[in-house]
Amino acid sequence: MSTRSQRGRKVQAKNSQKTLRNFYIALAVVAVVGVGLLAFYLVGNAGSGTATTSPDQVSPINAPTGITPEGFYYKGDPEAPVTVIEYSDFQCPACARYHTVLGSDVDSQYVETGRIQFIFHEFPVTDGYAVTAAQAARAAGEQGQFWPMHDLLFENQDEWRSSMNPETVFINYAEQLGLDRDQFAEALQSNKYREQVQVAEQSAMQAGIQATPTFVVNGRQVSANDVIMTIESELDTLEQ
Repeated sequence: MSTRSQRGRKVQAKNSQKTLRNFYIALAVVAVVGVGLLAFYLVGNAGSGTATTSPDQVSPINAPTGITPEGFYYKGDPEAPVTVIEYSDFQCPACARYHTVLGSDVDSQYVETGRIQFIFHEFPVTDGYAVTAAQAARAAGEQGQFWPMHDLLFENQDEWRSSMNPETVFINYAEQLGLDRDQFAEALQSNKYREQVQVAEQSAMQAGIQATPTFVVNGRQVSANDVIMTIESELDTLEQ
């Protein structure tokens, strides 16, 4: 989890015991970074470095995708009984860990089965390249590749986060995804989506979001360790 003073959250799921066991192991890795920043880095590679993920390794989205009226990218059926909003920061290690450990389970069990609509709401609270990364995702989105870029950014976070020139890395990702390089580079380098990302940040703060990742399930704000349990609770209530 990332806040302006804290990162890292335990994640607990009702129906993903084996996955969660690995997640709790990752939670044991704790580091204090910066002045006054307590960061819980959920590092799955035990410090050995994260292997670069190629576009061929990015799982396809087997569900409807699009943009909400508020301007946020979603996947899953807009008519699904449960709506989940993730407030997330591409540079937040806990957000990346959620994506790599639990994201595929949420997709397969709830998104691709039509049980939830999943909305990604940017909340770039970390210093560094968080805003630029969010712009890169939106620049890819204008060519229909928001979710593949979203996946590459999280799965290769260590690579671009430590780069001296992350824009070059993002342009390389765009090329790997088969995007129009010049169109993507122009959108990224001109800060075409900076205002949208800043508006997203402001709306997250107005919604009372204090950390990333935070989830809102049918209007109920919950921490990462409660998201799957809350989804199940909402579905159970609606099915009664």
